[in-house]
Amino acid sequence: MRAGKCVLNNSYYAKIDRTKILVDLPSKRVKIVDFNGISIQNLKRIIHFASKQHLSKIICNCSIESFETFINAGFNLEGKIDGYFKGNDAFCMSYFISCTRKVCSNFPKKDSLVKECLSMKNTYIHRNNSMEYLIRNATKNDIKEMVDLLSTVFLTYPSPIYDEEYLTQTMNEKVLYKVAVHDGKIVSVASADMDEKNLNAEITNCATYPTFRCKGILSNIIHSLEYDLKIKGFLTLYSLSRSINPSINFALSKHNYNFAGRLVNNCNICGAFEDMNLWVKNIYN
Repeated sequence: MRAGKCVLNNSYYAKIDRTKILVDLPSKRVKIVDFNGISIQNLKRIIHFASKQHLSKIICNCSIESFETFINAGFNLEGKIDGYFKGNDAFCMSYFISCTRKVCSNFPKKDSLVKECLSMKNTYIHRNNSMEYLIRNATKNDIKEMVDLLSTVFLTYPSPIYDEEYLTQTMNEKVLYKVAVHDGKIVSVASADMDEKNLNAEITNCATYPTFRCKGILSNIIHSLEYDLKIKGFLTLYSLSRSINPSINFALSKHNYNFAGRLVNNCNICGAFEDMNLWVKNIYN
């Protein structure tokens, strides 16, 4: 890790009334991991805990069965992931402890970008650029280069992608990493965080060196990820993209992802809290 360039994540899991939560300190939020059988009283206690910890947002991807409980506890619906739970929908619920955190800045500009993206929907054409760069699965030998790339692109990030041990562990467990290599050097990376239980995967950790952008490299990595995920039997793909970053939003729309909501001030990325656009694609058809 380059000194002064990035902040390591120091999140931790905890339980409130047997409800498992992830306390994400860098993003000053709580993620409710296990919502089965959750009650309004459980949620009120989680809100109290988060407030005492000086956290300002609580999030959960809940099922239709728990939707009303979250609404009655004061949560807002920010997005919807069709097919998240083995074909059943998930509702992206959020509770804002801080009034300032629920304010979406530059709303017209961000909506205008989404409209531009939707005008390019489903226009991706796979081009074989194998003579210029090679797309392949990442290996442990790539981790140092991946850290260099990710720490160059992202000043801060919601997960500890600058930690070589974290990349090694997730590469072995549940994350499919792919890289694009040019002249023996990794120039772009993206991954799929796979939820095998629910057969969904998040397209994430997308980064390309500035000199290699606007060449369709990242789009071709996403294409390769989708191909592998479909073979593995996954049903639903989704991605959270920075609402102020045109390139990744355009790439997802071109790959026929549907815009499904905006998560306001959702995480600490690139040095500040940012709104994240939610894009969803079903691949079981």
